[in-house]
Amino acid sequence: MTHDPEKLARNWALNSGVGFLIRLIEARYDALYRDLTSQEAITPRQFGVLIALHQQGALTLTRLAAVINADRATLGEMVKRMSQRKLVHRRDNGNDARSYEISLTSKGRTVLLELVPGAARLQEAFLAPVSPGKRGEFLESLRAVAYGAAPPHKNASGR
Repeated sequence: MTHDPEKLARNWALNSGVGFLIRLIEARYDALYRDLTSQEAITPRQFGVLIALHQQGALTLTRLAAVINADRATLGEMVKRMSQRKLVHRRDNGNDARSYEISLTSKGRTVLLELVPGAARLQEAFLAPVSPGKRGEFLESLRAVAYGAAPPHKNASGR
């Protein structure tokens, strides 16, 4: 590979560059998410919060951030907004006065269960361009890139 900036710039294949493709993938995912969940009020990241709380019960902000792989400060603001919309409940953590626990409200559970069928269709629709026989390999490669190394161990559900 050449290190000559002029030659690199002249020969750059923009439409096959990693950043370009990631932006296209994100745009496609977001459009499919909106279309298949038939709403725009709950973002994919908020969906992640709802599903994590549904599956694991009440979590501290630190633990929730780890589960959904989010920045704690950004997540704190999102949880605050979700709490104002009555999707989640924040309460003092009896084990640590400096933190709080977040739990799913009945409204949050109802919203989540309305979104889950569309989100499930999204998984299939997003992967539709990849042949079924190559999807496992594609997802394994995607995890390797996303995590920057070997992907974390799968849990009991295979995820």
